[in-house]
Amino acid sequence: MAELCRGCQNRAKNPVCSEDDAINKVQKARNVSSYRAGQTIFYEGGQPLGLYIIRKGLVKLENLSVGGESHILRLMGPGQVLGYRALFAEEPYRANAIAVEDVEICFIPKNVLFDEIVKETPKVAMNLLRQLARDLRLAEEKWVIQVDRDAAERIAEAILFLDHQFKGQPWTRRQIAEWAGTTPETVMRTLAQFEKNGWLEAQGRIYKILDQEKLIEKSQGT
Repeated sequence: MAELCRGCQNRAKNPVCSEDDAINKVQKARNVSSYRAGQTIFYEGGQPLGLYIIRKGLVKLENLSVGGESHILRLMGPGQVLGYRALFAEEPYRANAIAVEDVEICFIPKNVLFDEIVKETPKVAMNLLRQLARDLRLAEEKWVIQVDRDAAERIAEAILFLDHQFKGQPWTRRQIAEWAGTTPETVMRTLAQFEKNGWLEAQGRIYKILDQEKLIEKSQGT
């Protein structure tokens, strides 16, 4: 068990655990929990008590619109951190974190993160700042896509993004709709048209891209 954190294959992707000066403190302080697909890791409005690190599996951050519709804000996999923005801002969570599949999560208490890790290892603070900047860029890009593109273009972009980031991961039409900001019925019709065009092929719940160039053109409105 002593070598568990140092031997973690996702350690290099993580802004905290990637630093040698911090890993022993993480090993000592972290608690590992398991969540089944569909379980909530933290709720919108809850107070952050520490940092969550995905050890295994896939997690979505989502919130509800005024009309009660779910929207996926972000999808996160092994090595990525959850809840750090609210933790540093000292404000409640603005979204629900939900397991898309069975996941394992490492949790580092707030006092250990701030008083022992960030304070004594400035590189961790810089890593988290860089991660925040990247997340902000992705959020801005997603917002522009939602505003400037029609549903079919957003669905094409969603398929390309999901295939690139989480290749081989099965997705329901509802999940694709939540990411693209549309309805499952629109996703169903659009994917059927994409298949008819020969751009992709459904293999169960996994969509295999057959013509990436055409999908890219569609996602860009060209």
